[in-house]
Amino acid sequence: MGIDELFWKSWGELSALAVLLVGFIVAISLDSALFVYIVIFLSGIFAGRYYFLKIGRQPLFPFFLIIIGFLFGYVLGTFAASRKLVVFLFFAGWVVSHIAHKKGYLNK
Repeated sequence: MGIDELFWKSWGELSALAVLLVGFIVAISLDSALFVYIVIFLSGIFAGRYYFLKIGRQPLFPFFLIIIGFLFGYVLGTFAASRKLVVFLFFAGWVVSHIAHKKGYLNK
């Protein structure tokens, strides 16, 4: 099995690892708790939009791996803020975005 075949069979896991590192680096670079909360809420909004666009069209498990990888890396790198509030704001952003898309407030 070559590297290209391995990549195509496990692209979700490799992407999750990559965004875990990105989330960790982004969280470490933010010193203010306010910025940590704003970035994670916006990340939740983007995740909600992507989920809305992909639901029913593609397998969602690799998507969940990637999103949970980012969230896990971000939570691990968060030192200036409450980790429980970070997780809550992420899922709140996800739900707000999904509802706004479902009701048609945001265009596709």
